[in-house]
Amino acid sequence: MIFQIDKSQQQIEKAVDDFARGEFKKEVVAQLAESRQFPEKIWKKACHLGFVGIHFPESFGGEGLGMVENVLVTERLCRADSSVGACVSRAGYATEFILRFGNESQKKKWLPKVAQGKIITGGAFLEPGDDDPIGACGTTAVKEGNEWVINGVKSFVLNAGPLCGVYVVLCNTGEADSDNHLSTFLVEADRAGVTVADAGPVLGLRSMRIGTVGFEQVRVPLDHLVGSENAGRAQVLACRSERRIQAAAELLGIAVGAFERAFQHVAQREQFRRKIIDFQVTRQKLGDMATRIQAARLLTYQAASSLDQGGASEKLSAMAKLQATRTALVVCDEAVQLLGGYGYVQEYEVERFFRDARALGALDGTQIAQKNIIAEGIVKAKGSLSIS
Repeated sequence: MIFQIDKSQQQIEKAVDDFARGEFKKEVVAQLAESRQFPEKIWKKACHLGFVGIHFPESFGGEGLGMVENVLVTERLCRADSSVGACVSRAGYATEFILRFGNESQKKKWLPKVAQGKIITGGAFLEPGDDDPIGACGTTAVKEGNEWVINGVKSFVLNAGPLCGVYVVLCNTGEADSDNHLSTFLVEADRAGVTVADAGPVLGLRSMRIGTVGFEQVRVPLDHLVGSENAGRAQVLACRSERRIQAAAELLGIAVGAFERAFQHVAQREQFRRKIIDFQVTRQKLGDMATRIQAARLLTYQAASSLDQGGASEKLSAMAKLQATRTALVVCDEAVQLLGGYGYVQEYEVERFFRDARALGALDGTQIAQKNIIAEGIVKAKGSLSIS
């Protein structure tokens, strides 16, 4: 199977590259990461150019394209810079719930705001001390008259903070700690009773807002329920394939960006009166890095294409995320080593790519979680390794 992108998709890649060259200034990006600031100006410009929500229907502010185009944009953004790229690509985090399961009114209200750069969105799924969104859910939503009353705490909420316009919140609407009675709700960030606590300094993704969000007697209208009541578990399962593919594209872009910076360094720098790239061990490292990247790219593109054609299997999207995670971690580690002492210096960027790869690899399911999903798919297929 040969995956080739067409001319229009190549034009999208070029547009993103041109944008990144003009906006991702090294000193600006470094300052944003150090000060833990979200790249607000860059994000708004990316929205203006149509890079955020490119897969939304045109009637909801998007370009009406597919997951493949979204992956291409994401890869090029994170290739240009791991931190800013990830922030821009995740500006619409959790909007897949609205896009797939929201009603017409919810889509019209929120999706255009995301695409136009008026708000970012947050996904509030995990409970403190838990790493599975459909495990024990202590956050509750109780119906009182014409409202739902939400109480609970969600941890590791992406995009938590002042720019967030709405959270997609997973709640228990039935028996305590039962994954059979989960529902998702849209909760405006400025609702009374919503509080945000920053997670504090983190290893990577320092420009991305990550925090703990509390809900104390938060009242929302009945029409803030996404889809039907008690359908939350099925919604999470349906949407996580898309989120894994997005994460794979981010990690793929980070791997390519680290590779390119390492290649430029060894092609220019000399050691023992020889260019570092002329040493056989260096070329072997480059060959291994390039092979890993190409394998991750093909899996990621295949998963995105499958989603556009009717839905990528959980196994395939998990394979893409697993391979991209492994690739980014290995390639970034090799890039740091190829730069030697310079690999630890912020000016040369690969140390930030390394940290961001480690952080992104843990989001949307760890490597262990992906392996379990893949194994489950293999067992269901009775050991078949057919392409699907």
